[in-house]
Amino acid sequence: MFDVSLPESERALFALRALATLAEQRGRPSDLLPRLLADLKDACGADGLGFERREGDETIFEATTGSFHALAGARGTMVGSLGGAAILSRNVALSPDSLDDARIDRAICLRGDVASMVAVPVDVSGLPAGALVAAWRQPNGYSESAVIVLRVAAGLIGGLLGRTLHADRGDEPTQLLASAFSQTQHRDVEQRTHGERDALTGLINVQPFASALSASIAHWSPSQGSAVLFIDLDRFHRVNEQHGHAAGDAVLQRLADVLRRCTRGHDVVSRLGDDDFAVLLNRLSNPALQAAVAAERIIDTVMADNLTNDTLPRIQVCIGAALIDRAGMNAERVMREAEDALHAEKSEKR
Repeated sequence: MFDVSLPESERALFALRALATLAEQRGRPSDLLPRLLADLKDACGADGLGFERREGDETIFEATTGSFHALAGARGTMVGSLGGAAILSRNVALSPDSLDDARIDRAICLRGDVASMVAVPVDVSGLPAGALVAAWRQPNGYSESAVIVLRVAAGLIGGLLGRTLHADRGDEPTQLLASAFSQTQHRDVEQRTHGERDALTGLINVQPFASALSASIAHWSPSQGSAVLFIDLDRFHRVNEQHGHAAGDAVLQRLADVLRRCTRGHDVVSRLGDDDFAVLLNRLSNPALQAAVAAERIIDTVMADNLTNDTLPRIQVCIGAALIDRAGMNAERVMREAEDALHAEKSEKR
């Protein structure tokens, strides 16, 4: 751990020495990278740091520290992440204001508490296999010396991974990385997310949804509004009562699939409990209009798919919306407004 009170130049020098020493070691990447990242984060004055591995057209945060801890195991697209931009261009990618950067998934920014970012490609045996991604909670948080340290560190990490994985034998580096991380990281992510996922639908549950909502409110801006859709299946209890819980579970799983198909990658979908679901819509320039369009799309899809078959009673989906259209809103109040709107909608239908 570095003394953060030291001048930045001294911290950078200590960081490079420590990284050079660690980079000479051998071992599993999942064991070595956290140590490298922890020292590097302090040396750069970053709030979060992660190694993002390339897997086809996707990226995966395999090792994280600081504010990026919540992103461990998170997947993104190559075209929807700054790390992907760095990998594809094979150049350093800078984002002084990440929340307004079209290259970056805003949901990732909210989960990682990110306002500015730097991504540096990491080459393994001469091929771009990942990226070193640093983040700061303030816009323009990085300095020129921090970028230099990250570039040197990316080279050291690439060399470490190349030696550790024996990538010089001719195997494709991204496949070697996937194999190296799969056994340990997959198990760790499963253990960490077990309590955050609904076992039936695979959607996140109440607590991580509440965290995402609070983060979205905290990062509200006039050009980046949000909205919550509170979703309920009307008369769903009839399915359970007349046909059993197995039939009811199948309906809930089909609704979860509809919600995934009707939302975008940076939206957040959750099962709150029983037949209650919620969707956090992000990146809305016109929250009222776009929330209404999203709700209509979900209702139309449910009607077209018919969540129940001919032997089961037809059920309808009801949706209430609450807008996040100003700074300083209370997350609990937003959810309460969405639920009140839902009940009002159900009353009108009856």
